[in-house]
Amino acid sequence: MPCSHKEVEILLKKLQQSLQEAKLWSNVVPPSKALQSLLPFAVDTLSFEQWLQFIFIPKMRELINTEPHLPKNLKLLPMAEQSFQSKEEQLGVMEVIRQIDLAFAVL
Repeated sequence: MPCSHKEVEILLKKLQQSLQEAKLWSNVVPPSKALQSLLPFAVDTLSFEQWLQFIFIPKMRELINTEPHLPKNLKLLPMAEQSFQSKEEQLGVMEVIRQIDLAFAVL
């Protein structure tokens, strides 16, 4: 069962901080067309870190504020591993993503 809304908000803040520390946080918003991709992780229009920043984090914050139930069984780590292959500076980001996946794991 996913953790509480408060715990998810804490994890989202940790994710944002880890992206900033890894210098993967952008001050430039992608074009709106790039944010409207229908493919998983918007792989055709965004990098994974852009997807996290501009789609995943805002959508999760919206769910925290509007929905009584959160999604179950997120699987972000495989995409993170593929995107951040052997990049030492992204290890902090990977760890937070692992924590997010664990928080949403259905046991």
